[in-house]
Amino acid sequence: MKIDILKQLLQAHADGDEPSFRRAAVQLASAESAAGHARVAEDLRAIIAKIPASAPRVAPVVDIASPRGDLSDLLDGGRRDERLTDIILPQQTRTVFERIIRENRSRARLERFNVQPTRRMFFHGPPGCGKTLAAAVLAGELGMALLTVRMDSLFSRFLGATAAHLRTIFSEMPRRPAVYFFDEFDAVAKSRGDAQDVGEMNRVVTAFLQLVDADRSPSVLVAATNHVQIVDRAALRRFDAIVEFDLPDARAIYDLLLLRLAPLGLRPTDAEQLAERGVGHNFADLARACDDSIRTMVLDDREQLRPSDVDAALHRLKTRLISSGR
Repeated sequence: MKIDILKQLLQAHADGDEPSFRRAAVQLASAESAAGHARVAEDLRAIIAKIPASAPRVAPVVDIASPRGDLSDLLDGGRRDERLTDIILPQQTRTVFERIIRENRSRARLERFNVQPTRRMFFHGPPGCGKTLAAAVLAGELGMALLTVRMDSLFSRFLGATAAHLRTIFSEMPRRPAVYFFDEFDAVAKSRGDAQDVGEMNRVVTAFLQLVDADRSPSVLVAATNHVQIVDRAALRRFDAIVEFDLPDARAIYDLLLLRLAPLGLRPTDAEQLAERGVGHNFADLARACDDSIRTMVLDDREQLRPSDVDAALHRLKTRLISSGR
């Protein structure tokens, strides 16, 4: 694969085709990242960023990591910039993520000893508690694209078509190293003991299990669900790491408030007091409350946040959730 990319680089240089040269260079960086050479990949990307653009010949920027053709109906996504510093995690969970990232960055060294890095992860917990963001962080840290499986296109009313769609996705994983994200995974791997399910759904679960067992690609597979209790037990056993995401406690809310609002003047002492007001809410709702407090600051023509802005935003959040029945 790298030989082909090098040929593309040389051909593009010989033809004076700068857009093709840049695309091939980006592909080479992605190939190095997939091989576990994270530092080499970062060095290559830094060099690519310094290549001067020729305005008359530069085509519109396109994320080459985004799915094309028929795959665009099944997968959606592209490059991500999120890092571990962008997510609030309990220390135990953060340690797990740090280990998984180190393993995948050291893929080439591990394979010398016939060992694979941890590359199948299962996330479960209530909505809005960071599962999707965690998948994006993994992609960003590993220099890979995050490709989310489109459940609306995956399932088909035609017999056998859903399993065929799954095979299409898994056949892409060796060719396009990325973090493949199955959100709402319980729809794919619902327990086969459910008497209400038709035989077709049981065949989908069986197909998934077979595809996972056969997969030897450098891609990372992440599945997430809000309903772990209905996921097939055999499917759960296929994952290398199972990570639970829960509602944030006061300490996690404190960290979130400082992460989002300290640059705007929120002090640690104020964040500590406000954190107690946020207990019981998920991260997604709390992030929206942070944004709401910033809106108040802007509308008041200020550039410094007041604790009262955040307090009022948390109160509106509570009122809104009560009125919606949550």
